[in-house]
Amino acid sequence: MNNNSIKIAHIYITGIVQGVSYRWWFQNEGEKKELKGWVRNRTSNRVEAEILGIEKNVNEMIKKCKEGPPLAEVDDVIVNYVDKFSEVKNNVKGIKILETI
Repeated sequence: MNNNSIKIAHIYITGIVQGVSYRWWFQNEGEKKELKGWVRNRTSNRVEAEILGIEKNVNEMIKKCKEGPPLAEVDDVIVNYVDKFSEVKNNVKGIKILETI
């Protein structure tokens, strides 16, 4: 697979990832990498996201998720690749912050 193929990754981030501006950080970092998708908090104290973009940029974002913003303490990043977005349309612009579920 080449680094220019398009990928969609569904991601769960666990640890101290709520109350530390993780979603806003995720939105900013993802948009810098020209990714689109969504991010939200879960009531299970996790952050959930889906991102679409060039494989290289998706992989770089996944690596960044393991660090997160300065106040976060990430325990784990769980990634599954999917065929389509589950919460937004493919033509979404940038990273959308969704309501907590």
